Amino acid sequence: MPNGSSNVSLVTACAMAVFAARFACAQSAPPNAPIRPVTDDDFGTKVVDNYRYFENLKDPDVQRWMKAQADYTRATLDALPGYPALLARITELDASEPVHVSQLQIVAGRYYTLRRPAGSQSSKLYVRNGMNGEDHLLIDPATLGADQHAHLTIDGYAPSPDGRYVAYGIAAGGSEQRTLHIFDVRLGKDLPETGDRIQGEPVWRADGRSFFYSRQQKLTADMSSTQQNDNPRDYLHVLGRAFDDDPPIVGRGVSDEAFSLAPTEFADVMTAPRSRYAIAFVFAGTDSRMRVYAAPVDSVRDRHTAWRPIAASYDDQYIGGDAAEVASIALTTDTLYWLSRKDAPRGRILKLDLSRRDSKPEVVVPEGELPISEVYAARDAIYWRVSDAGINSVRRLRLQRGARPESLRLPYAANVSDISTDAESDATVLSATSSVRPPAYLAVDAKTGAVTDTDLQPSGPADHTDDLVDEEVKVKSWDGTQVPLSIVHMKSVKRDGSNPTSMLGYGAYGVDASPPYSRSMRAWYERNGVTATCHVRGGGEYGEAWHQAGFQASKPNSWKDFIACAEYLIVHQYTSASHLSVVGGSAGGILVGRAIEERPDLFAAAIARSPAADMLRLETTAIGPHNILEFGSVKTEAGFRSLYAMSPYANVKDGVKFPAVLITTGINDPRVPAWMPAKLAARLQAATASGKPVLLRVDYDAGHGFIDATQRQREVWLADDLAFWLWQSGDPAFQPKR
Repeated sequence: MPNGSSNVSLVTACAMAVFAARFACAQSAPPNAPIRPVTDDDFGTKVVDNYRYFENLKDPDVQRWMKAQADYTRATLDALPGYPALLARITELDASEPVHVSQLQIVAGRYYTLRRPAGSQSSKLYVRNGMNGEDHLLIDPATLGADQHAHLTIDGYAPSPDGRYVAYGIAAGGSEQRTLHIFDVRLGKDLPETGDRIQGEPVWRADGRSFFYSRQQKLTADMSSTQQNDNPRDYLHVLGRAFDDDPPIVGRGVSDEAFSLAPTEFADVMTAPRSRYAIAFVFAGTDSRMRVYAAPVDSVRDRHTAWRPIAASYDDQYIGGDAAEVASIALTTDTLYWLSRKDAPRGRILKLDLSRRDSKPEVVVPEGELPISEVYAARDAIYWRVSDAGINSVRRLRLQRGARPESLRLPYAANVSDISTDAESDATVLSATSSVRPPAYLAVDAKTGAVTDTDLQPSGPADHTDDLVDEEVKVKSWDGTQVPLSIVHMKSVKRDGSNPTSMLGYGAYGVDASPPYSRSMRAWYERNGVTATCHVRGGGEYGEAWHQAGFQASKPNSWKDFIACAEYLIVHQYTSASHLSVVGGSAGGILVGRAIEERPDLFAAAIARSPAADMLRLETTAIGPHNILEFGSVKTEAGFRSLYAMSPYANVKDGVKFPAVLITTGINDPRVPAWMPAKLAARLQAATASGKPVLLRVDYDAGHGFIDATQRQREVWLADDLAFWLWQSGDPAFQPKR
């Protein structure tokens, strides 16, 4: 079901007698989905799945049910009296931002950014010469694919070292299925060749006429969808050659002379300007550890490359980045720097001189009190981020004799989410975020280390946030563990238990849940709304130990931390159970689902965005086999027990007075297929005894959450969320007319 235009509308369906008995018209709630139970016996435990048939999204009954649910949810939210004014206020706040800037890359003094001017729906790619140069438009996705039913977005880009070309990905409708194009800056148009099934961003070689890239295998009729992400390969592309003629460089069955790969392992080949070497990373699913190999970049031409092992085993604890499935490289000239957790749980930085085959890894930065999250290489220094409860500060070491590590002092309290460096200049720019300040790009003085605002991201009239306050507290969880909780609200808010409050959590893959600034959330704060972010175990706020305290068998710690944070907000009178809502997306859907199942009395409402809801069936999805390390496998008894305990869908009990629930999905979601949120919605609708609504929102031009969404989609989705919370917390302006 590619988009909504291809489906029979509910109004039309209601006119057809065959549907009249099944589906209601106008604002009448659609009936519960038919139950067709399937029983599995896993290690002596019988598990009944009433909606297994939902997993076939092409089933006409499933399509009609989902469309009816989507129409009903849309009509219900639109009918809330305060909704139009709320959406208008969100739109007004967003329009006050002159331009939204993201994904900065600095290449040989040229500053590339994705920029979304006020009023635009999607970001466009611009370039300027030098930090203070004038921006020039390169690529506007709105001008591409005029016959597309779904919107197009730029999904990753890579400029060539000389600035002549830009390789960029285009994805439709949030699908994350990239088609790679190559833009000739001088001629102002694309080259003829394009590549499909592209993963990640290409890495250019120094000649500026060739690059390495990763590509998924092509599914054949006899292959399962679970094999979609298996056996990817890296290739070498030379401009002017068809992508299908490119030679594979590494991958399963390709680089076996140097190293072999399992079907679920990935490989990436990378290099850096001014370096004579290429690095091959091998990683497995969501594992942050990597196997690493090196070779002279000029020798990397085909499958016969003589790769030299740098870390031949995952036990060597080479960490190539702080986010799952993202490899990063810190390579300057012939020296490779990396984060290692071997004999150092909080991490230390090692270096290796690749030009000497007898060189041994050397400790450059020893383990400290706080965990290191990632390391970056600049021309004359290395930088690294250090996490303290999800707030990342920055340190650097200048690459000169006698230099010592130094902490960089930001002009205000903020979290550094990324660092952009230029191998051809001294330019280093920090991406800084805060829950009470708009995002900014901060420049680092190469000599003094002074940090100043670049004004690359201009502020707007709504960005004066002196009336907001950010409170950082620690909450005692069920086992005594101190869990960080970030709370944001207007200074004028009174702690009398009456404030509508939304609490966010994630808790997976070792990823920090640092609360971002949201200009449009002022529409919430203006109604005395409070936001809270609970940094539950399973995230990366305190390093790998914090991550492992909330995954597989220890996953219950995640939602128990979440519940403890909810209790804290109530006890300290920020809110009350009748005003508290919770929200989580993707793996954060586990938190939301299990929290409302264990403590339905604590919450007025819950929103699950693209939730990983049916964990016992996760392995049947395209990403499932690659998530076994994080969650476990149903093929082992220990894995089954863990997955059963954490699965929101499997733990819904009949007759429970659940809070109101809004479940969302995008029909093009490649990570959590739409049938999984739909199954949870159907199960909760049939089970709840509270009389409160369980709504399913389906977007037929969207993928996984906010990824690649248009600005209008983001505004409508936020209005939906806020209106739902205000409705359920009793705000008079959002109560339906009787």
